[in-house]
Parts: sequence; structure tokens; C-alpha cells
Amino acid sequence: MGYDALYGVSIIFGWREYMAEQQTDVATGALDAALAERTSAALARWRVPGAAVGVLADGKRQEQGFGVVSLETGYPVRPDTLFQIGSITKLFTATLAMLLVEEGKLALDTPIIAYLPDLKLADADAQTRLTLRMLLSHSGGFNGDHFADFGMGDDALSAYVASLHTLEQQTPAGEVWSYNNAGFCTAGAIIAQVTGMPYERAVRERIFAPLGMTRSFFFAHEAIAYPNAVGHTQQTPGGDEHEVARLYPLPRSVNAAGAIISTVDDLLTFAQFQLDGGVTREGQRLLSQETIHAMWQPQIKAANFAESYGIGWELHTWDGVRVIGHGGSTNGFNARLTIIPERRYAIAILTNSGRGSALYEEVVAADLKARLGLEEPKPQPISLTPEALAALAGVYKRPDGVITLTATSDGLRREVKAVDLLNNKEESYPPDDLRPISALEFIVVTPGENLDSRLDFLPGDDGRPRFVRMGGRLAARVE
Repeated sequence: MGYDALYGVSIIFGWREYMAEQQTDVATGALDAALAERTSAALARWRVPGAAVGVLADGKRQEQGFGVVSLETGYPVRPDTLFQIGSITKLFTATLAMLLVEEGKLALDTPIIAYLPDLKLADADAQTRLTLRMLLSHSGGFNGDHFADFGMGDDALSAYVASLHTLEQQTPAGEVWSYNNAGFCTAGAIIAQVTGMPYERAVRERIFAPLGMTRSFFFAHEAIAYPNAVGHTQQTPGGDEHEVARLYPLPRSVNAAGAIISTVDDLLTFAQFQLDGGVTREGQRLLSQETIHAMWQPQIKAANFAESYGIGWELHTWDGVRVIGHGGSTNGFNARLTIIPERRYAIAILTNSGRGSALYEEVVAADLKARLGLEEPKPQPISLTPEALAALAGVYKRPDGVITLTATSDGLRREVKAVDLLNNKEESYPPDDLRPISALEFIVVTPGENLDSRLDFLPGDDGRPRFVRMGGRLAARVE
């Protein structure tokens, strides 16, 4: 994968050899032939070791495994193979938070210091104004990529929250959208506080159990008893060769942001719960339909990441039809859940490659077009003056690295040096060429895994670029 999707991936021996000798598709209610063929082709094109795909359409489920769970073992992916789902976890954190809102135990617009009275942030104003709505819509304004490890005890999350004062407040609370893992960890701490139980237990008892999600876990020692995939990262950025990612679990302190390990079937169960307006398969009403729909309403524009963000959900509109969903990226895994409420359709794709986002974007787009006639709108490049391009060029820094933008004759050239915060590997990524689609927005035109990804610029009070926002994160301009 590329840095736009989040972090790296790689392959130990030849793709053709292992595909010829090792790949076995194991299917229960297998995918239709066209989707299976497209998935197999994308698996080979992007050299992704393995994937599981599940589709909910016309009231039926189709699920199938592709490729292998590990390049070292060659064992085939099954439809019930467990994968890390990364930030799709945020949907479960948001859903449980809204369940507690319905019960009157939480309020979206009450400052969270009411629930976490010992909260300390770097910015005094944010400390008193920050709300649950801001946390669940990525508008807290502080640096959100904080993966500090505070051990495996039940106090890990409270220790994490106690460290939030070390994070820079980049923008005022509630004003700017910027992807914020730390905000969802904080929401998890609030859930633990008001339920009186560890965050993971609260999700298991209040969400997993009622929905019948029996193959969803937070810890490696729970998942190890079931068929599992291991993650793979690229040996070199932009390269095809993969290797097994040895760091498997995230620190417990960030479980609420991205630690669930699950199957495509359990994700389709969660999607069905959404489509049924908060009612489980057993007929139990867990959330009101009004709350389910409220979570799909735009809270803030999400720039180049999505059209807007709801309560936990990425929101898009394709051909006038609402598209909701979320992606997830951990060390060597990439996942996607996409739902079309008006068509009662959902697709879940789990991959064991940090490059898996290239696969799932291709497969989801093709299935939505073929099955539902929906296409994502693609903006057309425009021309900017050399002076306008030069004004945007420069060096931009964020905690994980440096982005260098150089003006070209028709756009910008991007070079990135960064540390993968999930495995601490330092990487220099191949350069990309970008073309403007507005005065402050650019799209990648270089063929490859970053094609069509976007970035945008946020001007300061003087009108000059203050930040570039890439992969949802803010990088500050260095004079």
C-alpha cells in the first residue's frame, strides 16, 4: 500500500509460484462468478497475499476466500478467516456511544470533561469545549496519531487518556476535520467510565453478543483459536514483494480506535443491523431507527478523505445515492465495509496486505457499477498559474515525517519520508505527480496504488498555506 492509505506492505517469494502452488478458494455461498473473477484479478495485480469478500444483496449473503493467510505457510483463506479490521472498529465505538446516548448516560454536546474530570489537554480552551460529537466526527483538533503502549492491564486506556496533554492542538476544537485515532480512544475511555467496565467488555456485551457476532475479538489470545490471517507489509515502498508483519497486535490503549479482529460474515451482520434500523437478527431492538439514521447525517466536511463525516461514518454520494462506510488499516492489514442503505446492499473486504486498499477500492467500485449502476464521481483536473503552484510548494511536517511538494509545469510533485507509526519502520516513498482539481485541492495522477488519492491545503489568516492535509492528517508548513 502507499502512504495515502496509511502504512506499508511486501512478498517473500514469486507471486506466480505461490499462486500456482498454494492458492485455494474455499467458499460457502460463494460470490457470483463476475465478482470472484474481479477479486482474483485484483489480488494478482496488486500482489495481495489473501482476501475475504462478503456481499449482502437481495437479502442473501455471498462470501468467499481468496489467496493465502500467510506467504510462509501457504494455507488458504476461508470465508470465515479472521482478519484485523482496523478503523472499522470506530463504527462499533460510535454505535455503543450512541446506545449510551439513547439511555441518557451520555450526551453528544456535553463537554467530555464532565465524564473525564481529570482530563488534561495541551490547549485549555479545547479541554473545556471538547465534546463527544467532536470526538466521533474527527473534529477534536489535536494530533490524533498517538499509539503509546501502556500495557495489557485494564488501566491501559486511562493511562492513555492521562497522556493526551502531550498532543499538539493543531486547530481549535470543532472547527477542522482531521483524522483522529486518539479521539476515538478517548471516546472508549468515556464508555468505560459510564458503563463501569473495560471498553472491550462493554462492546462484547452490548454490541457483539446481541448481534450474534461470535467471531469478533479484541485480543490475539482470543482470535488464535480460530482460522487467522497474518499481516504482510511491502519490503520496499511501492514494491510488489511482501513479507510477514511480525508485530501483530495494536497496544491495548488504542483498542477503541482500531483493534477488532473479525470475519466478513460478522461485518455483514453489523451491516444488516444498520439496514434493519437498529434491530438484531433475533428481532431485538438495540438502537432506534432515528439514532441509526442520525449517525449517517453529515457533521463536518471531511475534505479529501470523504465528502463529509457523520457519527463514526464516512459519507459519500454517488449518482445521487448515499454511500456510507469505513476503512481500516493496521500493520499488514487493510479492510473496507461499504453500505448502500437505499439499495439494502453491503460489501465487506478484508485483506492481509498493507497494500490491500488498492484491491478493495478497485473491487468495490467495480461491484457497485456492475450490480447497482453506481460510480464514484471523479473530478477533472484544472489549470493553475505557475505563481499559484509555487505558493503551495514547500516542506510540510507532521509527527510521522516530512512531505516535500515541488511545483511542476502543470501541478505538484510529492515526495514523502515517514515513519510507519504501527511498526516504526522509516520509509522513503516513490514520488507522485499531482494535478489541481480546485485552487486548494489536488489529485494523484501517477499510476499505481495512490492513483486518484487526494490532498488539500488549509490557508492561515494571511492566506498562505498553513497545512497540507494528506491521508486525512494535517502537516504544518515549514518556513
